[in-house]
Amino acid sequence: MYYVGCDQHKHYSVVTAKDKDGAVMAETKKLYHNERQKFVEYFSSLPKDSVVLLEANGYEPWLCDLIQETGLNVKLAHPLKTRAIAEEKIMTDKLSSSVLADLLRANLVSEAYIASPKIRQERYHMRYRQGLVHLRTAAKNKIHNLLGRLGLNLPDITDLFGKSGRAYLKQLRLEHPYQRALNGYLHLIDEFNRLIRQVDADIRKQLKNNRCIQLLLTIPGIGMILANHIMAEIGDINRFLSSSKLAGYIGIVPSLHQSGKVNYSGSITKQGNRYLLWAFVEAAHAAIRRDPYLASVYQKIRNKKGSHVAIVAVAHKLVIYTYQVLKNNTPYVYKTVSGRA
Repeated sequence: MYYVGCDQHKHYSVVTAKDKDGAVMAETKKLYHNERQKFVEYFSSLPKDSVVLLEANGYEPWLCDLIQETGLNVKLAHPLKTRAIAEEKIMTDKLSSSVLADLLRANLVSEAYIASPKIRQERYHMRYRQGLVHLRTAAKNKIHNLLGRLGLNLPDITDLFGKSGRAYLKQLRLEHPYQRALNGYLHLIDEFNRLIRQVDADIRKQLKNNRCIQLLLTIPGIGMILANHIMAEIGDINRFLSSSKLAGYIGIVPSLHQSGKVNYSGSITKQGNRYLLWAFVEAAHAAIRRDPYLASVYQKIRNKKGSHVAIVAVAHKLVIYTYQVLKNNTPYVYKTVSGRA
């Protein structure tokens, strides 16, 4: 059995294989990602019970699949925790792959979750939609900036990009470069709307056959888009032993500073899945308008610590409800203001 450390970069990877005693069993190789056959040849030459360790860096999914196809076991290391154990003043690619092999050999790896190809596809689909929304928002902000630059006083319109707002923008007659910019931004917004509708149509088709999504829809503040987004990022709820583990994965738990007898609890760590953090904060803003109990929680905390802390606290409660709903396979039950079901 070999313990293989693979230091992966964007265009190449460096691999080192060691035995149980730490002896290097194969020459450290630098393999380029555009030469996939050399990867197959290298990993196929190793004993079939060998284990390969990679760091989670965003580029690893295809390599995990390739290694598994050669019959080897793959583990994914949490990058922040791996660096905390193995940080060195001098670190080269060769040393990094060697350290990964040693961490694997010594069983000091803080493992990260390896999502299945299906879950990765669902995640990418929802992240693609989120990217389209952000680009659409950027185009809308450009139009607001353009109107402000020209000193145009907007009429009493609630939504500049709604029906009446678009009618107002359409009748504007600006000088040449500004009119071209306005027309171009409006064209981009229309195109982003079309692409987003395509994604939403696919999501609706999957809704009827997904029990987990239907359960999430019972939670206040979580609609069709956020429900799909949350499920794609969580994957299998059973990989979390408790709701606190899920909250830690999201990074919505308070940071803790301890020195001697002094304990200080700070703001949330934010060291987690930023897509889930965004989704639950978005859901919290909607939940306080729909659920009287969560609204009362929000108001109570806001009066003491401000609106930002209050909305994060509500988002944390939604994380707990999500875990309970999915784990117990039961819909959410609304609570009274007193907190009783």
